[in-house]
Amino acid sequence: MKIRETGIDYIDKTLRRLYDGLSILIVSDSFTLNDAERLGALLALNFMEKGGAVIAIQTNLPFDMVQKEVENTYSNEKYMAFKKAIRDGKFYFLDLVSGENKISATYNDFKNVRGIANDPNRITYEINDAKNQIKQKFPDTPILIIYLNISSSIIDFDSKTIIKMIRKLVIDAKREDNILLGIANQDVHEPTVTNTLTHFFDYAIKFGLEKINEKKHSYVHVSRTPLVKESHKILNQRFAYYFLRDKFITLFPLYHSFDEMKESISFNELGQISVLGWNHVITPIETFTLFLKTNERLHSQEERQQIFFDLGVKAGMGAARLIASENRLSNKKLFEEVLKYNTIAGWGRPLSIEGDIDKGKLKITGISTIALSYDRLDHPVCNFVGGSLAGILQVATKKEWTCRETRCIAKGDEYCEFELELRK
Repeated sequence: MKIRETGIDYIDKTLRRLYDGLSILIVSDSFTLNDAERLGALLALNFMEKGGAVIAIQTNLPFDMVQKEVENTYSNEKYMAFKKAIRDGKFYFLDLVSGENKISATYNDFKNVRGIANDPNRITYEINDAKNQIKQKFPDTPILIIYLNISSSIIDFDSKTIIKMIRKLVIDAKREDNILLGIANQDVHEPTVTNTLTHFFDYAIKFGLEKINEKKHSYVHVSRTPLVKESHKILNQRFAYYFLRDKFITLFPLYHSFDEMKESISFNELGQISVLGWNHVITPIETFTLFLKTNERLHSQEERQQIFFDLGVKAGMGAARLIASENRLSNKKLFEEVLKYNTIAGWGRPLSIEGDIDKGKLKITGISTIALSYDRLDHPVCNFVGGSLAGILQVATKKEWTCRETRCIAKGDEYCEFELELRK
């Protein structure tokens, strides 16, 4: 049995494939540590869902809290995969937090949950024992060992002892064709320790913060890769990121584009604001949603959906013509640039685009500012956004498009989803 993908697009694109004996390191600072641990946990859950076995060394949370976190943070499918791995004997949890007495008293139903002494030799012994137990029962099953987190052990012991232990775990993973995943917080030890750990591992991701205009922006980038020929394309290219329940999505940072737009803003004493040469009005989103909600009392749901869709089409066409007047762009590039303009203008952010404009079919998922401003409803509310997308495409392709919102944050979905097609 082989598992060749993590199920996390960013890792699979920059690593290409999981291979036997691979070691992965996720480095963070204290501010982004929860994000690093969430990404590591998602990778482990995906691994179990694909049939792999996982050995978790946990230095911060006892098993009962980890179990609740998996249940509350991830989808029911992921939680069921987690429970199945425990039931089948494909998940071992080495708890360095609770102590042996508490483990034996509390977790009798979970034989593979072990409270162990916080000692490097004991940790190594228990990892090897868990690997042997898994291999005896599932000889062809790949094993992922996840260490959450290495830095806590470095605080408890001297760095040389823990680095030596991690080095042995990396070598053992290579020799035994397992996968090792470690997480480290660079804020709690010297930079040389982080550099040494990064040197040991085959592939490393780094979370961090960048301060721009007095505001902190979190980012992620690859700091080490086994893809030597493509390293110049991958290393240190920073991305913004966003978590959905079972997904980790990376996004090109747009704050530099926002700065460029700010340079085009002008104001005159007649109270007019110009952006890119066109007059704009700055208004709170509550004003716009008040306008929408007022119309809900005046028209049927079908009528107002059509009204706001048509209004959105005209707004999208206007934005597309604005951007097109500034640049000569292909239809695909024009569509992307107008989406970027709308994001910077505060309407929300596309998370993914599937399909092909030339083939007349697209699916767009994203975060809608309009939907975020609503309480829970039983119907989608982004008709204006859907119309805007159709209007942008109409300018880009010179053909009419239809749009249907199939998911909406206002309905309780994680994101809004729009399906667009050329009108027949």
